Amino acid sequence: MKWQQRVQVTTGLSCWQIMLHLLVVCALLVGWKTATLIPVGIGLCALYIATVVLMFILQRVHTGRLRDIGDFLEELTTTWYFGNAMIALWLLSRVIDNKFLLAGAGLAMIAGPIIYSLFAKDKTSGDFAPKHPIRR
Repeated sequence: MKWQQRVQVTTGLSCWQIMLHLLVVCALLVGWKTATLIPVGIGLCALYIATVVLMFILQRVHTGRLRDIGDFLEELTTTWYFGNAMIALWLLSRVIDNKFLLAGAGLAMIAGPIIYSLFAKDKTSGDFAPKHPIRR
């Protein structure tokens, strides 16, 4: 077994996902040490938003290299979502002093995608290929 596979089995993340987390932590540490944490946080949130928009655009393509890039960006945004939600909540806490409003925003950020995915309908769930008959 290759070392990359051992890392993925042990952590549940691929090596590039771990490197992404380390780069975000390093950017936040540099921002903290240089007293530019708010601009760094805003920059990371803006980068995440740009990545999500690009992912949505590229997932409209159904074949080819652009679709592969869209799938990669989907995995990237899924990996990065929780950290970005925490950065956004921290930035929001710098502006809003109401703890109940912050708690509601945090709950919406964390539970929102889960609730959306539960209610979103999968268009292909009822279609079965003719090669695979349904056993009754």
